[in-house]
Amino acid sequence: MLERISATSEPLQTPPKRSRHLRPIIAVAVLIALGAVAAPWLAERWSHVAINDARIAANLVTVSSEASGRVTSVEIIAGDAVKKGQLLATIDNEQTLLELKALDAQIAGIGAQQSQYGAQQEMIRTQVASKLEAGESEVRAAEANHAASEAALRSARSRFERVNSLARSNVTSAQVLDEAEAALATAEQQEKAAAAGIATANSNLAVVRSEGAQIDVLNHQIATLETQKSALVAQREQKRVDLSHREIRADFDGVIDSTFIDAGEYVSPGTRLLIYHDPNTVWVDANVKETDFGRVKLGAPAKITVDAFPDMKLQGEVERLGEAATSQFALLPSPNPSGNFTKITQRLPLRISIDQSEGRLRPGMMVEVSVDVVD
Repeated sequence: MLERISATSEPLQTPPKRSRHLRPIIAVAVLIALGAVAAPWLAERWSHVAINDARIAANLVTVSSEASGRVTSVEIIAGDAVKKGQLLATIDNEQTLLELKALDAQIAGIGAQQSQYGAQQEMIRTQVASKLEAGESEVRAAEANHAASEAALRSARSRFERVNSLARSNVTSAQVLDEAEAALATAEQQEKAAAAGIATANSNLAVVRSEGAQIDVLNHQIATLETQKSALVAQREQKRVDLSHREIRADFDGVIDSTFIDAGEYVSPGTRLLIYHDPNTVWVDANVKETDFGRVKLGAPAKITVDAFPDMKLQGEVERLGEAATSQFALLPSPNPSGNFTKITQRLPLRISIDQSEGRLRPGMMVEVSVDVVD
């Protein structure tokens, strides 16, 4: 009975031999399956650099006050879309307007005074021209009269000398001599009077010319007023600039990110008023490990996924490589004077250009980047 049982039990040991032959086949199949699964991942790791330290960035523009005064209105709140030139806030401008009116009045007054001086110049110029012509004519007439009196004096002196010579020879009478002497005396007086007439005419002409000097005085006064006017015009321009600074307007189309003031608050130059950015100009700031930095090239294509919108797939391009590790810009540097050192992989910044997607990308949003590093 025992022998029969043992004889029947021997054939049951053959299946283990078959399983030993199947094990290598199963192992190879598993390896092939794992390879098929891992191959795309390994190819991705080899051909791309993955970066998870990345975020959407934009130029956040801080608008600060350039004037001092009370805020009279705030026209926007965070989240508002604004257009270039749109009024955002106003600062009290009453005092500036009053000062502008005062300066305008002063400038107008100086202009009126200049016009008055100009009219006086024209009047003096006309009068002087007329008097100069008359004075010059008077001088010419006096000179002609003096020339005639000199000729008469020479004639009277010559006649007196002839008559006097004849009288010494008893050829002519004493009466004729007296008449010749009287005529000579008269001629001498007339010549002196004519010479005095020239002096008087020249003196009158000098007076007229001195009146013309008043034109130069008025010119100097007009120039002085012009200097004062220029200073006032400069002050007026400063006030106009100050007035423009009291109307805070958008420099570009954008979106308000935050406001820091309310109507009624007092601000001074440099006070922060608001922050806004252009939503159409965004990019990705990424920090890549230094061990991968050498593989990344300018112009390399990149794939971007946005944490906030998992279904959003963006294409970008590396447009800037950082020149220093991010640790160099830390507020608190970490020197190592003790000699203990732990090596930490550093990161360097990249800038990747992207196109805004329907205005959904906001500065600060986290993204993941895959940069193609295959040449």
